Amino acid sequence: MSVKYLVSGGEGALGKFVISMLLERGEKIRILMSELSDTRIYRNNPNIEICYGISTDKDSMKEFFELEDPRSCVLFHTDEYVSLSDATNLTMRRVNVIGAENVVDMCLKRKIGKLVYLSSAYALNPEVTGDNLTIHFDRNKVEGEYAKSKAEAAAYVMEKVALNKLNAVMVLPTFIIGPGYSQDYEINKVLNSFINNGTTPPKEGGRAFVDVRVVANAMLTLADKGEPGAGYIISGEYKTSGEFFKDVNDIKGIDAPVKTASKLVMSKSLVKLVNFYYKITHKENPREAYTLFRENPDARFEDNSKGILPENVISFKESLSDTISGAQTGGTQAASATVQQATPKSTSAAEAMEARLKRKSAVASTSKPATSTAPAGSAPATSAPAAPSAPAHTRPASSRPASFAAQAAAKARAEREKAEAEKAGTSAPEAPKADAPVKSIIPSMNPSSEDPKPEAPKAAEPVKSIIPQMPVKPEAPANPPASPENSET
Repeated sequence: MSVKYLVSGGEGALGKFVISMLLERGEKIRILMSELSDTRIYRNNPNIEICYGISTDKDSMKEFFELEDPRSCVLFHTDEYVSLSDATNLTMRRVNVIGAENVVDMCLKRKIGKLVYLSSAYALNPEVTGDNLTIHFDRNKVEGEYAKSKAEAAAYVMEKVALNKLNAVMVLPTFIIGPGYSQDYEINKVLNSFINNGTTPPKEGGRAFVDVRVVANAMLTLADKGEPGAGYIISGEYKTSGEFFKDVNDIKGIDAPVKTASKLVMSKSLVKLVNFYYKITHKENPREAYTLFRENPDARFEDNSKGILPENVISFKESLSDTISGAQTGGTQAASATVQQATPKSTSAAEAMEARLKRKSAVASTSKPATSTAPAGSAPATSAPAAPSAPAHTRPASSRPASFAAQAAAKARAEREKAEAEKAGTSAPEAPKADAPVKSIIPSMNPSSEDPKPEAPKAAEPVKSIIPQMPVKPEAPANPPASPENSET
């Protein structure tokens, strides 16, 4: 299949909307997905090809970048990890920084025509405006681990644009909301704390929100119209904390004012005291529940993509309503439904995909001698299910457990044989009744014991059995009559 578009992060909400929009245009797509991801929504589509791998591992992306005409291909990098917690998150750094750097390096190595990279407006200096915007990223000038990770990755992209002439366009959205996100996404955690837990939100702070469908449409537009090395801010409507939760109450049909927490709760100087209070009271801490409004509370970004991108036709309230509905009905179902509705299912494409996976898994199994050394009893139980689902460049999930089982079985067998050998070896010396002297000592304490028992002192006989091995040399010099010669002298 001749592929023109590549998408990383196909399991996320943004990736699913990008894929669904490409399918509506009749494009052929190759998707990079983890082996642990659910690919059922993609398998029955003749215009979709799935490659298993992760952006944090370059070797796993080799097949993803094997293309007939890479210079005419466009890669949408939508893979990202979002966490607004204060704690250091190594997983977020691996995905947002190392993963992005690996994708950029592979684009340069395989000469991909264009990269559309998902960054964040919060990776920019909050003081920038659309009139004097300079695309410059410095992780030390932004707040929050998420913004720092996106700033570091964006700086690497810009470096490769300047030094290696990478054809890349950066999309810089504000905070993304909308349907299709999982329950652990930040906006869904905020809504859960407010609607279900009743946690009092802060009074101050705010964010600019943009719909995920607007961002997906912008990425497709910039793939055609974006200038190399340019960054385009996609900013939605700015809402303070009070305005945001008032709209939530309106959507839920709650006619009541929003109660807000005291400023002291969100104060940086009292963070330890506040955290201690909520820890001992076992209540949800508003500082942790509403980090979304605490970090960069006054950061506002002007949209610099006017005239290039289509106008936003999705209002904030409509986007928020879809977000609430998605959070209550399963999150990722909405985005998955858009992919399934984009094109009809085709059983022949599914069969072709399964045949392709089986061929590649057969090649992988023959190239790995470790799987053939597994015992006959343990290999079928683990290796059989992994064969049809993993392509050639991946390691079947069962190959390593099978080799470990073989080693464990061999080790257990060796230990049993050693134990039996030791048992057989120790019984032979015990045959000469090493316990006999012990038994002869106990009866010697009784006057009525048998007389032969005192022969226990004949334990010297075993000693004689040892000495006769050494007397060979002492008796040899005893034979020559050395003493008579000495007597004559």
